Amino acid sequence: MVLAVPFSCKSRLCLSCYRKRLFGWSIHLSKVLNPALLHFHVVFTMPGKLADLLLARKINPRFLNLLAARVYAKRQRATAVVDEAFKPGILSTVHLAGNSLNFNPHVHAIATRDLVNPETGELKEVNFMPYQTIRYDWQRAICRFLRRRRVLSKDEYDFFLKKYPKGFHVYFQRIAGETSDVIFKTAQYIAFGLFHNSQIENVDHENKKVTFRFKSHVDAQSREKTFSSITMPIHEFMARMLFFLPDRHEKSIRYYGIYVRPAKVAATEQVDKISLWAAGIKSSFDTPNPMACPLCRQNMRTYTIFARDAPRFEKRLRSRYFLADGYFYLKSTRAPPAGS
Repeated sequence: MVLAVPFSCKSRLCLSCYRKRLFGWSIHLSKVLNPALLHFHVVFTMPGKLADLLLARKINPRFLNLLAARVYAKRQRATAVVDEAFKPGILSTVHLAGNSLNFNPHVHAIATRDLVNPETGELKEVNFMPYQTIRYDWQRAICRFLRRRRVLSKDEYDFFLKKYPKGFHVYFQRIAGETSDVIFKTAQYIAFGLFHNSQIENVDHENKKVTFRFKSHVDAQSREKTFSSITMPIHEFMARMLFFLPDRHEKSIRYYGIYVRPAKVAATEQVDKISLWAAGIKSSFDTPNPMACPLCRQNMRTYTIFARDAPRFEKRLRSRYFLADGYFYLKSTRAPPAGS
């Protein structure tokens, strides 16, 4: 019996393969983050009027990554009254889409609550984070950046400062627990980002429409989530997915502060590729252990077939085996298990 598993369909629009690849990224991220340090999950947002302006003027929002890291680090150092030798650890990414696949650029970051001097190893605790002040910092950082690059006029600059007197919203959530598993789950959530195929509720092929659900509200106190559904033409859905798809070879995850060097070290470490592949398949496709034989439950032997040999290998499989429930059974052996 043979289980033939393509490494990937090579389509960047395939939600399943994209999710499996990001699962590997989140494994990498969890190795970078230090579980001995306390962390925040921080979300930096901007108002819809400013997002619409960036879209209309074709401004790539990727600049938000570095801007958010600078704002966070500068406010932490000012609060702790220390110099630039002390650094936080920050891992961040820009999500371009909102939950309903609308254009809503925002930054998700995992950031240490305290500061570390990488040279001496000294830890400076930051016992208070001025949440309201950092909203002003974020608002002025974005507006000044866009004003310097002449994306905003003087009148527009003044408008966004006066229109939002409380600053742009910055959401903080303490990452509860100090284990690598807790940090891994947060990193996994940040990396998965755009969309998952489990959100699709119905595909109407006759009318060419797709219905999917999305998280429309989260209660600030109870953390209870409210979901809504939206129906749109299939072509519009595909157009949105393509628009928000990251560019080929684009580095979506950025590292700052004390996490710059650990990220480079983790990238060179040897990882058990078989177990990582199996974990990725289980997470992305919601299946049992793909390494186990469905008959004897023992781990199967693995072989690697390179792309240049794939057509010949597939032809040989189909000549000697028949396909049932995703497995190739030898034609001369017994029939597959009942129910296949």
